[in-house]
Amino acid sequence: MDYIDTKHVAAELRSRLKAAFPGVTFSVRKGTGTAAAWIIVNWTDGPSTADVEELTRPMQGAQFNGQEDRYESTDNTVTVTVNGRKVTGKPLVDGINTQRHISDDALKAAAELWSEAHEGAEPPTGGMLAACVIDGHVIQENWAPQQMWQIAHDVVLPQRWAAAKKQAAQAARPASASGQDEEATEGLTLRHTDEDGTTVTGTRLGDGAADVLKEHGFRWHRKNQYWYAPGSRNKDAGSEFMAAVAADLAAADLKVTTVRPEPAPAA
Repeated sequence: MDYIDTKHVAAELRSRLKAAFPGVTFSVRKGTGTAAAWIIVNWTDGPSTADVEELTRPMQGAQFNGQEDRYESTDNTVTVTVNGRKVTGKPLVDGINTQRHISDDALKAAAELWSEAHEGAEPPTGGMLAACVIDGHVIQENWAPQQMWQIAHDVVLPQRWAAAKKQAAQAARPASASGQDEEATEGLTLRHTDEDGTTVTGTRLGDGAADVLKEHGFRWHRKNQYWYAPGSRNKDAGSEFMAAVAADLAAADLKVTTVRPEPAPAA
């Protein structure tokens, strides 16, 4: 049986990752020195580690047995291209390390989710935070940075990756089907009623609306799942205020529809 050099396995793995996860940039490097038979894979956000390891696991020629402190051969074979020729053989790879990094943008979105779950409070940058529930996920008691990391890891990144896969699937549809089964994007609704006051509905995680609304004093209503202007209930709609909010949302490239109460009929 042929044996496939680690560098050729790394090149093949790089191609497979690019094909499997379009739009995600992977760093695939061969180790050096005593780690020359290892491959290191790094990426930011995107798919989960489990998703990536579905591709990396079959490309290992050995795996480390920690109990017996030795490497054990696998039955894996891999097909790669070497000098323009397809070659199938046993990969000379003792292991593949994978590491997903979390971007500052994802951590910022995690902080926004924490704020929404705590009545609009600003998340502290230090200290121990109590356990909480974010979008159905239990976030463990931990130091503030570690909690933000867990929210990003457990909530933000899975939501973003699911949306990215959905978008890629829609883009891959035949042109004849492109207009079918697509959900209309309604955007945001800025509304004023006596009962609820001035509210904004239709926001989505990471769409940028939260920063704009906070600047205008809005807070997140966890029970009703919308943003509201404190003190605006049972009062006349503030036309200038609503116009300013709508203008700033539009400036942030967000589609917004303003709904004001019908004027009372003249006596």
